[in-house]
Amino acid sequence: MTMVIIESPSLTPEQKSRIGERVITTLQQEGLAPGSVVVMFQPERGDFYVDGLLVQTQTAAPAAVSAAPVARAAAASPEPAPAFRTKARRSKPELEDLKAQLMQALKDKGSLSSFEAQVALDLKECDWAPATLRRLFTDLEETKLIVKNGQKRGTRYVWKGIANSLPTPPAVKLVKAEAED
Repeated sequence: MTMVIIESPSLTPEQKSRIGERVITTLQQEGLAPGSVVVMFQPERGDFYVDGLLVQTQTAAPAAVSAAPVARAAAASPEPAPAFRTKARRSKPELEDLKAQLMQALKDKGSLSSFEAQVALDLKECDWAPATLRRLFTDLEETKLIVKNGQKRGTRYVWKGIANSLPTPPAVKLVKAEAED
């Protein structure tokens, strides 16, 4: 499966649809199989480096440019900010970002329990995490990206992916015609 992640400030659903359709069409023209391309939109996060200069995008003020060494790039954390974890409610872009991180963790590990997902996403200290992850797992299960195995504490969520979710055609049954005399 090919995944294209577009980090951008807020886009309208119409813009996302047009951009996603163009990206998928272009990749299919280059030989990728239909149904094997996923375009994911998520909000910008973290610090970005351009030509050796740090461009900080986390502040609401205009982007500041400083001459910081490139070695700081490894220290930039892709995790949600601490405020994200302590807020009473998360915004839709934050939940989409969390869903993208959950999908990536499932792809990397193959399967996860809810507790393992909390650890992988660094949410074990968040009271809201179990309920939110259950909703995200349910969304992924409804879109046939994962399969739920087990019950209660033994529940595991197994990654199937996009390519495996395509319906398989029914098996063809050949029947020998009886010869007429």
